[in-house]
Amino acid sequence: MKLNSVPVFFFATCIASAPVYATGPAFTGLFARAYSAETVFSNPAGMSMLEGTQMSGNPILVVDFSSFEVNENVTTVEGGNPRDSDPTLIPSFFYSRQYQQDWHFGASLNVPTGFGATNGPNWAGRYYSDRFSLVYIAFSPAVSYRVNDNLSLGAASRIMYSDSEIRTQVSNSLNGETHDDGKLTAEADGVGAGFSISALYSFSPDTRVGLVYNSEINIDMDTEVDLANVRRPQAVIDRIQSQTIEVADNVPMNAGIGLYHRLQNDWDFTVDVMWMEFSDFGVTDVYMEEGTLNVPQGMFNDFYMVTSGTSWPINAKMRGAVGIMWVEQPVDNANRTFGMDLDEMWGVGGGITYKLASGNDVQFSIDLIDTGSAPIDTGDSPLKGRVAGKTKDPYTMLLDFNYNWR
Repeated sequence: MKLNSVPVFFFATCIASAPVYATGPAFTGLFARAYSAETVFSNPAGMSMLEGTQMSGNPILVVDFSSFEVNENVTTVEGGNPRDSDPTLIPSFFYSRQYQQDWHFGASLNVPTGFGATNGPNWAGRYYSDRFSLVYIAFSPAVSYRVNDNLSLGAASRIMYSDSEIRTQVSNSLNGETHDDGKLTAEADGVGAGFSISALYSFSPDTRVGLVYNSEINIDMDTEVDLANVRRPQAVIDRIQSQTIEVADNVPMNAGIGLYHRLQNDWDFTVDVMWMEFSDFGVTDVYMEEGTLNVPQGMFNDFYMVTSGTSWPINAKMRGAVGIMWVEQPVDNANRTFGMDLDEMWGVGGGITYKLASGNDVQFSIDLIDTGSAPIDTGDSPLKGRVAGKTKDPYTMLLDFNYNWR
């Protein structure tokens, strides 16, 4: 049912300023490895580790095996379970260019995160969510400067476009009469900007630490509402559809620290910790012609993500890698919704890197993430009914392909 919560989106996680890509399996090596042009987004200071001009293309295929199972003993609306999700392809591109000896410039275009589900117009929870999507697309020009042999500093601008669609069915069964459902659709989009500052400190050629701070991004989204086949007074429908509505959406700040260390036998390992102020995520205000609607806050929790991984040489052209990740639960059970069905997450992954004769290399990895059972109970509603249940088989697989031009 999930489009990608990994944190993973949340999926993990991971969430809007946190990258939905990884330099290693299970999102390892984000802040200090600085292996390829992906560091332009994850830690701009890491560009100082790259020579000349480098580029990375990184499509990720997300395959979700989970399904939401309605508890029919509690649910008061007929319709059963929602649709299962389709695979989702997430593209990204990164570019880094060295200027003289100490300066690097770069840019990235990627989808840092997204949430969503297409549940269908006939399931039990259709009055809460038929379809929900929230996608962020980021363009990030970046610069790094090597201060000395040990310290590099980086900065980037985060220009982020947000696109959202919410679609629900509307019950027309009023006053004892039964009619086909109507439909409410709300579409919104907008652009906001923020910044990132970072540092990379090398204690030796084999050991370094990365630090990253990503600011919050405020996005003002123009919103249109459409009502179809809704049996309500036409004057009310016209008033809603003619409103000029602007939604204030907040992408929260996050900070991360990472360690990279290479052993004498050419094994290496990484540890990364990210903290996100997720309690500030989402819509904060809705501006309408008739005034401002303050949206209640506190539905989400700040959270940590921790990853650790290692890689080793298989032969002169190939390296293997494995990793593990954990994401703290960002939403309490009482606040979980069908659009944000997030839970504590665990993940493992493995992959290989193969060096081509041209000097370029390709990376391929597979991650398996346990996204949690994510129980939901909407409680009773006179117009929407009560829907309760939890996620069955809560597993998501990421197929990650990366081509690095060097």
